[in-house]
Amino acid sequence: MRLYPLNATQEDMLSETNWETMENGYVVCAYYELPHNYFTAEKIAAAYQEVLDKLHYCHAHLVQVEGKWMISEDTGMPNTVNRYQMTYEEWEARKQEFAKPFKILEEPGIRINIIDTAKCIVVCCSHFHLFFDGISIIGIVRAFEDVMHGVPLEDQGDICAEWNEQEIASYGSSAYERAKTATLEKFKGLKYTDICRQTVNPWGHTLYSIYLLDYSRLSHIRLKANAMSEKQQEKMMTTICVAAYALALGQMAGTTDVCFMTTNHGRLDKRLTPKVYGDFIKSMSLRINTDPEQSVAQLLAQTRTALYGVMRTIGYPWSHMMRDLGIPQEDQTGTEMNVSGSSIYEYANLFGVDYPCYRIESPESAKHIFMVVQIREEGLTFNVEGSDALYTKEQLDEIARLSGEFALQLTGNQDAKIGELIPPYAGLHRR
Repeated sequence: MRLYPLNATQEDMLSETNWETMENGYVVCAYYELPHNYFTAEKIAAAYQEVLDKLHYCHAHLVQVEGKWMISEDTGMPNTVNRYQMTYEEWEARKQEFAKPFKILEEPGIRINIIDTAKCIVVCCSHFHLFFDGISIIGIVRAFEDVMHGVPLEDQGDICAEWNEQEIASYGSSAYERAKTATLEKFKGLKYTDICRQTVNPWGHTLYSIYLLDYSRLSHIRLKANAMSEKQQEKMMTTICVAAYALALGQMAGTTDVCFMTTNHGRLDKRLTPKVYGDFIKSMSLRINTDPEQSVAQLLAQTRTALYGVMRTIGYPWSHMMRDLGIPQEDQTGTEMNVSGSSIYEYANLFGVDYPCYRIESPESAKHIFMVVQIREEGLTFNVEGSDALYTKEQLDEIARLSGEFALQLTGNQDAKIGELIPPYAGLHRR
């Protein structure tokens, strides 16, 4: 397998490495609980080992060549399913251990752990976010499902290497320069909107909030009916949720000029499918005007335009924007929101049954507000996390609730003005 360079996003994520321990904490850790009456730990472990053996991207790791960081997919790097036997109570007490940082020079970018308990079989998967984004994570789960269902696996080849090399080769091209010009014009004077007074990320304990917008309250837009395809539903809800988050963030921060980060998984090539692995994640910025005098339709149209606009300039990386705008390091971390489709590592489907995943998060965080909206069977969940050195639990509860309630309001009368639908916001005490 050939070596290939890191893309701009990976370079940015690598900079967060602890150079003393050579560990990087960009870990996405999720687990599934499977019943004993259908599965055995031995069969599950064997299926995941087949995935690791046949898909060379499961061996992706970092190497240094003449002082330069490169990615290798050498299957000579050992990658073995780990087996444990313990009580469920012991698993509950120890689960945080399985979300530990990755040693960037010593192990591949995915760890598979099978924990056999009397209650159930726990399948715990840790992914190094430098290599794996949401779509590639579900790709690994789908490969596991294929093996369990007897479907032959196909390796994806070197498309990840091709993607990175093409991105780097495009720097300075006419398309890059056009994207650069448009981006710098839009985000000149950039300052990310936040509801706390600090911009530097001090470490603190991780705070979480979850707000459920039940489908029964969304029945008027026929989300669960056959009026729209699943893709159409998710696209519509993406626009609505992004606009709702912009409103919530703006009201809590006391501004109508809202700027925050979002993510695009970047699969623009027709050859790319959910079974193709690789880090195609791209950080982007959105700037949305939440003026209460505009109509719901105008806000949604503006949000849709903003989303498509940043997709058109995706060839100009976020880290380049920060560099060219001269944004100091302490102002480079922004509030962030993403809408995760129902297909993003939330369920493992085995023999017609969906088994939901559960996330294991770091107990400590330096994060500013990070919201993920998940489209689940019971409705939309607005999941917020952040550092308690930056926020109070009440603030995160409120922005989750406001985002959900504003999303509901935006599915109503499209001609109504924003200010008519959403009453003035009194505001929580901000630090």
